[in-house]
Amino acid sequence: MEPKPQYIQDLAVMDPIAAYGIVLGIPRIPISINASGSFSSAALGQQPIEAGLDTTIAQRTWIDNLQYDLQQPNVFAGNIFKTLYDANLRMAPGISVRCTVHSGPRYLVSPNFTPLNNFVNLISSRWVSGWPLYKQQNIEIEFMLTQVFPASEPNAPPYNCVLTFNGWQFLDHTVDEISVDVAACKLRELGFWVPPAVECP
Repeated sequence: MEPKPQYIQDLAVMDPIAAYGIVLGIPRIPISINASGSFSSAALGQQPIEAGLDTTIAQRTWIDNLQYDLQQPNVFAGNIFKTLYDANLRMAPGISVRCTVHSGPRYLVSPNFTPLNNFVNLISSRWVSGWPLYKQQNIEIEFMLTQVFPASEPNAPPYNCVLTFNGWQFLDHTVDEISVDVAACKLRELGFWVPPAVECP
């Protein structure tokens, strides 16, 4: 879907750098980044599992979608009902997560453990223009088991959870060198309305 003029105008107010890059016609590319946790025991009260991203954020990235995948590979292995079991597992995963962004700046996305299926709705419903992550930032996810595995027989572990951050980046890395003020000034020169936080030269 190509950006529409009204979308660019709205985006220019919320994120001048993203809007300016799109106006310049810089190609955008998709990116998917994962954080994974694996529970080897069904015991409640165990220490949360900490996981970082499987990819370094080497340039400015906009996350616009979160998804999760749950796997219990040893439960109903080879059974015709395996896919049905896995589909129902998504409806009540019994996992809560806490998310922290590290460096430049550091902040908590979920200060307290939040049910996994509630957390994934955060981005798409509230940050429709994308959640910006800056160059060299990193995300730490803590996975906590909050209910016993739906199938807790001896062969139930492991219980794997993969949280996927889907987003996009500009193909040209020089966008990272553009400041918000410069992007806003350039957009004003092109006729877009952007709040005058600073005077343009």
